[in-house]
Amino acid sequence: MTPGRGAAGPDRPRHRRLIEAWRLCRAGFADLTGAGAQAWGGRWNSPGRPVVYAADHPALAVLEVRVHLDLPPDLIPADYVLLRLQLPDAESLATPPDDPRAVGDAWLKANTSPVLRVPSVLVPHAWNLLVNPRHADVGAIREQIPFGFDQRLWG
Repeated sequence: MTPGRGAAGPDRPRHRRLIEAWRLCRAGFADLTGAGAQAWGGRWNSPGRPVVYAADHPALAVLEVRVHLDLPPDLIPADYVLLRLQLPDAESLATPPDDPRAVGDAWLKANTSPVLRVPSVLVPHAWNLLVNPRHADVGAIREQIPFGFDQRLWG
């Protein structure tokens, strides 16, 4: 084989397309550990399995958090941040499975990719991105932006 050609080896970097993803969280949880989802579980993971939930657009990240907030706007903590993530391109699921948690748990256990792109339940034609914090190619936080909710979201 000619030097400089062929499959990526241990001393050749893997060139991957990177995607932008967004996560809205409180400043104290602005990381990619998946500790919150590991403790409580979520739509795509059982308790005990860490995963980071992100979105393909900042507006979807906001809606995904808003749908779970049951506080009046004046009681919402002021320490929310919007994280801009840079992640490797993702595997995709075209349609929601009957049992998202089982699919997510199997994907996390297999550890085949750092990101799984899944359909949003809230917004048709939008995508949530599941990040496997235990995968070697997980990605990075590129920017942390202070965020305040617009009170009109509580209309």
